[in-house]
Amino acid sequence: MIRVSTFHLAAALFLGAPLALSAQPGTNTTQWPDGQPGDDFNVTDANGFKQGRWIRVYPDGQLYYSGSFLDSKPVNHFTFFRENGRVLSEVDHLEGSDLAEATLYREDGSPSHRGQYRTVKVDGEWTQLKTGTWKALDKQGRVRIVEHYTENALDGVYQSFHPNGNLLEEGHYHAGKKSGLWKGYDREGTARTEEIWREGERHGEAVVMQDKGVPLSRGNYDNGVPIGEWTLYNPNGKVRSLITYEGGRVASEQPQNGEFEATYPSGRPEWVGRYAHGNLDGPFTSWHDLGEWVMVPAEAGAPAGGPPMPGGGRPGGETPMRQELRNQPMKELGEYTAGVKDGTWRYFNEQGERIRTERWTLGRLTATEE
Repeated sequence: MIRVSTFHLAAALFLGAPLALSAQPGTNTTQWPDGQPGDDFNVTDANGFKQGRWIRVYPDGQLYYSGSFLDSKPVNHFTFFRENGRVLSEVDHLEGSDLAEATLYREDGSPSHRGQYRTVKVDGEWTQLKTGTWKALDKQGRVRIVEHYTENALDGVYQSFHPNGNLLEEGHYHAGKKSGLWKGYDREGTARTEEIWREGERHGEAVVMQDKGVPLSRGNYDNGVPIGEWTLYNPNGKVRSLITYEGGRVASEQPQNGEFEATYPSGRPEWVGRYAHGNLDGPFTSWHDLGEWVMVPAEAGAPAGGPPMPGGGRPGGETPMRQELRNQPMKELGEYTAGVKDGTWRYFNEQGERIRTERWTLGRLTATEE
């Protein structure tokens, strides 16, 4: 099926049904051809084909387009206008060719896109389809996107650019869908993402990069769904955690290196600890699933015992507020070494009172104080 994109609105409309021809008071006729419609322009021959100069106008009489036809096929130069009289697009049909050079304009008159159309018959009617290289420009005239088309469908190399001219993204399309290797870059030109696509879906390895080429995450997709084991990394390049996906959802996470935390279903923090080489290693703190959420000014700092939760807002233009957890009693406080308890551990009840102290040596309990 052939699709006509929004970029083809101008071309598609001038090949469709006629618009009103009655001029209204104040109508701009400076680009109208001389003579009378039906006699000197807007002429159809005995076979019903459009011949020579044609115009179409909006219902209020403002000029929509001016151009020429040969046997109903658009030829030479066409100019399309907005209802306010500003130029919408210009199309130059190349002599002896089905190709046409096109420039599309913004409301302020700056060019927004440049490329080619191919004039073809679809269901017996002439229409124009994007073909070859098209470029999207910003208001400063800088190229921001370069893409390739085959019969209105993205097909071939795609590139987009940061305002400084450095590459932002590059890849390929096939029949309108992303295909093969796609890469993304930051403003300085450093690679940030690499993904494999198939039929418009991520399919294969995907990597997100940090600074200096250090990976942030690495894993695989199957038809757009994350599968199997994914690896997350710390800024120093060490593995942070291993995440396993099943059915597109996280089934499990195995912390490896760095600080981690868990929360209760209530949103309150459950524990905070540090991992090294896949084992808890360092200070460890846990809390009871208790405490009160209160509204505080957004600029207020969060107290120890739990992070703020989203909320608040600016009701009636008042000071923005957010939720904050207070008075959450501690449950355990101690330290791990290579995955086992080590040193002094303290335990607390729900009232925050210490109920027991233990002494551990590399996983071996050596003393208890009630």
